[in-house]
Amino acid sequence: MRSTLFIIVLLVVNSPLFSQGSANFSVITIRENAIKVGDLLAEITRQSGADFTYNSLVVDSDSVLSFKVKKATLEETLDLLSEKIHVVYTIVEGQIILNFEKKVEPPKYFTLSGFLADQSSGENLISATVSVNGTGRGVFTNEFGYYALTLEEGEYTIKSSYLGYQDTQTKVTLDQNLKKNLLLPPAAIGLPAVIVHPPLEDIQNKKQLGRLSLRSEELNNLPEFAGESGLVKGLQTLPGIKMHSDGSSFFYTRGGERDQNLVIIDDAPIFNPSHMLGFYSLVIPDFTKDIQVYKSDVPASMGDRLSAIVSIRTKDGNLKKGGFSGALNSFVNRLSLEAPLVKERSSIFLSLRRSNYEWLYKNNAENIDLYFQDFQFKWNYKVNQNNRLFFTLIQSGDVFENRAGPVSGVRWGNLASTFRWNHIFSSRLFANTTFYTGNYAYKLQIPPNYWQSQLSMFSFKTDFTYYSNTNSIANFGLEMQAYFNNPGSISFDPTVDLLPEITNNYSRKTAFYYQASHRLTDRLKLNTGARVTIWSNLGPKTYFGFDENYNVNDTINVTAGIYNSFVNADPRLSLQYSLDSTSQLKLSFGTYHQYLQLISNTISPFTAFEVWLPASPNIEPQFASQWAINYLKYFPIANMEISAAAYYKKFRNQIDYEPYSTPYLNPLLEGELRFGTAQSYGLELLVKRDFGRLNGWISYTYSRVFRETEGINDGLTYRAFQDRPHDFSLVLNYQLKKRILFTANWISQSGSTFTSPTGFYTFHEQKVPIYGERNNDRLPTYHRLDVSWQFTLNRKPDNKYQHSLVFSIYNALAHKNVFAVKFNKLLQDGYGPKIGANVLSDQQLSPSQIDLVRFFPSLTYKFKL
Repeated sequence: MRSTLFIIVLLVVNSPLFSQGSANFSVITIRENAIKVGDLLAEITRQSGADFTYNSLVVDSDSVLSFKVKKATLEETLDLLSEKIHVVYTIVEGQIILNFEKKVEPPKYFTLSGFLADQSSGENLISATVSVNGTGRGVFTNEFGYYALTLEEGEYTIKSSYLGYQDTQTKVTLDQNLKKNLLLPPAAIGLPAVIVHPPLEDIQNKKQLGRLSLRSEELNNLPEFAGESGLVKGLQTLPGIKMHSDGSSFFYTRGGERDQNLVIIDDAPIFNPSHMLGFYSLVIPDFTKDIQVYKSDVPASMGDRLSAIVSIRTKDGNLKKGGFSGALNSFVNRLSLEAPLVKERSSIFLSLRRSNYEWLYKNNAENIDLYFQDFQFKWNYKVNQNNRLFFTLIQSGDVFENRAGPVSGVRWGNLASTFRWNHIFSSRLFANTTFYTGNYAYKLQIPPNYWQSQLSMFSFKTDFTYYSNTNSIANFGLEMQAYFNNPGSISFDPTVDLLPEITNNYSRKTAFYYQASHRLTDRLKLNTGARVTIWSNLGPKTYFGFDENYNVNDTINVTAGIYNSFVNADPRLSLQYSLDSTSQLKLSFGTYHQYLQLISNTISPFTAFEVWLPASPNIEPQFASQWAINYLKYFPIANMEISAAAYYKKFRNQIDYEPYSTPYLNPLLEGELRFGTAQSYGLELLVKRDFGRLNGWISYTYSRVFRETEGINDGLTYRAFQDRPHDFSLVLNYQLKKRILFTANWISQSGSTFTSPTGFYTFHEQKVPIYGERNNDRLPTYHRLDVSWQFTLNRKPDNKYQHSLVFSIYNALAHKNVFAVKFNKLLQDGYGPKIGANVLSDQQLSPSQIDLVRFFPSLTYKFKL
């Protein structure tokens, strides 16, 4: 037994290649600056006892290399050898086999792309989610419903989702670039679309911080004023957006002026979106498909405004079947028609609206005309799978006329049109080229003369979106605009030279922009971008130079061509971090310039006499920089989200006015403008529930706005008109029964600032007010409750003919909301009528408050076929 064990030990000690692992105990040292591969292999064999097996096609034994190891194991020596001569080795039964190095094929990537549309109508869906099921990889459809998702070769389950639609899952095999149009069926539920259950997607794919959205269903469900709900009333319920007053479509965003917001419909600007002195807005809810509100981190492709961009995309029209809808009311009627021209390829959408106030006054005032009207039209045509054409036309007008009076009335209106071409160059490169126009004109008629003003523009824009991969998307393009501006002129008898001549303004703007979105990690997303703008003033033009006291010191006459220009670059940067699957944080910074400004030294909501002036030698472009931080938390169980935003904005070149300035028919108007700085800051909170029997949102805003202007308020800081610290809104939808929907809208906000007299003195027996600090006073707090009940008349939700009755009450609590304060004289020691301050008297002045609407009910019949 002992002799057998001794023989086994002896064989192990004297046989280094007895097993595969025994060779690893060899110690090898080789130091050669130049050695043939064949000699190297022989040396390794000598020191380790390992034999090599190889083909001469694999190893060139005559090639020379440098090889140095010291006290290395066989495994370490072979690893270095493999690296030097580009082979792989295996040890089989004591033999080292050398073979060709295996080449690792790089992964192949292919792109899945196409359009996502409503299954029942063919309408493309904006900002819908297309993602790989079970992962965080996904994209949003763009403004035309296009998506592109680049993935490694393989099989995937693609999930598509959109609020108000059923989720769909599609299996695809990606072994080549694949074009696939996806369809989503509307959610089969009898309740209004506003309470349809949304998809519970990963929060990283579901939300885009810094941007607010409104859907046409949400606008339609808001309580109506005299038969119509509107865009501006919907915007006023969102945090950070403040209304002017009753009877006004003006709104203010994060401390900016009213002209620092831009409303665009299919990219065409709407310079005055109001009707009936602000009680209505020209945007018809039925005509809209998607409304996006940008208050911070504004895309570089959009501009140029300092406060907010409201981008509205209109419906394309049903590609599969015709439809007819409308709303009838004692005050406003509207009708909409959509129909396919060529099934699945071309369709139209048409909306008409007109007020109906004649029955209120015609019997007693037959010379009065009081009405507004809208015409909105959309046409689209699918040329082929890579090309699509769109045409949009918006026309609106208001008429206030009294043919029997010395001033017959005023007219104003908007005209905007867009011609658009979508082209897919490749699955990853999407292009949108647009020609669009915008025009706003108004006229005050004083027969046989009139005063008129006009702002017109024509633009060309080509925009590209490049889907580099799943983690990176770039957007870049070029925009060119030409402006014509008549700041106000009046026609009189040409033989009478009574009024100064106001020359027209011609301007041109060229903008280049680039923006990219990068997903750095599964949780971290970076957006970078910049917008470079070149603004040019064109002749012929006569303008004036002013000295430091704002007196004219020069008159300049220029001929055709560029006589002044500005070049500005505005960077955009944001960083978004997902704290977990249901919450995220975003920090953003951006700078903005504005080259058109509205000149008006009144805070009245009723004036239509607006003067627009371009940036020029006397008016530098307005500027703002903004820091913002956003937080969002989503609660899947409660189907609720909570968001918060804090911001700080700094403004330069903000316009104010010399006391008693005259903005109309004034060739020296630029000399009455004063320029200064402003700053605003605030906190915005939003709690929203999109679906369920009880749904809606609550918003609260705390914000402050302060200005500082040389020559105004002794150069000291003062509150801006739009400084309203507190703003609270509640929108509540409650499904009382299957066919009864109750909606309430409560708004409460601090009153606007105004300048009130601090005392009076007598001059020539006339009481003259003494004013102190600018905006030293504040109107009473604004409160308003609107309610509505919607009764669905058809018993079955799937009936072809859908109709309902909506009963609404505007200002249901009849609260007196003051929009102005006037100081009037009291005659007869306080008895008798109040008369304007132009009456010579030593009677004391007394303030009076003016409000507009208290408790206004309406009944509307709506139908859809």
